[in-house]
Amino acid sequence: MNDRQKVILVVDDEEDIRSLLESFFNGFGYRTLSAADLNQTVFILNREMPDIVFLDIVLPGVNGIEILKLLQKLDDNIIVVMMSGYATEAKAKSALQLGAFDYLSKPFDMSHVKRMLDKINLIIL
Repeated sequence: MNDRQKVILVVDDEEDIRSLLESFFNGFGYRTLSAADLNQTVFILNREMPDIVFLDIVLPGVNGIEILKLLQKLDDNIIVVMMSGYATEAKAKSALQLGAFDYLSKPFDMSHVKRMLDKINLIIL
């Protein structure tokens, strides 16, 4: 069993969302990193590869789907959960077809986020 602390990267342009998810994940023993845009995301990815990424679809200057594609090229085992306050079935389907693990609609039901983490942990343990 791997006892290394799992790392979650939260990519969202809304500071409140990043803070909420960081606090939530830290409370369950994850180490969290956060980015507000593509440049910050690339900076983090050049330093380390997270185990899990919670990625907003709508970001300034870039579509989150493009970041999903980049993440898949860098590490095809990375688990990416897409997020959006403008969720549509078509967006969710597209993200899942491109390799996203799941899709969350904002505002979050934190019990749903926790169940998703539990499901992810069954895969990455």
